[in-house]
Amino acid sequence: MKIYNRKDFLKLPAGIIFAKGQPFAFDEIQVKGDSLENDFFSREWTWISAHDSGEAMARLDEMLERGASYAINDAEGRDGLFDDNDIFLVFEPEDLQTMRQDIDAAVEAFASVYNEANAR
Repeated sequence: MKIYNRKDFLKLPAGIIFAKGQPFAFDEIQVKGDSLENDFFSREWTWISAHDSGEAMARLDEMLERGASYAINDAEGRDGLFDDNDIFLVFEPEDLQTMRQDIDAAVEAFASVYNEANAR
């Protein structure tokens, strides 16, 4: 992993995976979209797909209270905070390979859970 300041982060291409923060506490994992002058778009992996915040909150309640399941967020949002003190923890290719292995293992683990549930 590598840490970038805002100026250098904005030069990176869309599609990289990162976590934004302040020294040294980072927020959710995101996928970078296009950069603007001092801003960028991104898609959060730790949020659900919803048309607006009201629907998102209703869905989160359903997930907690009834065990509902909703897809990962599929929309980009604009960062819009313009904080030059932000730092960005960027996952490099070796990190992404490790993450891919972990994700593949998680998919396999969940496959057994779903197969067991469907066998009932």
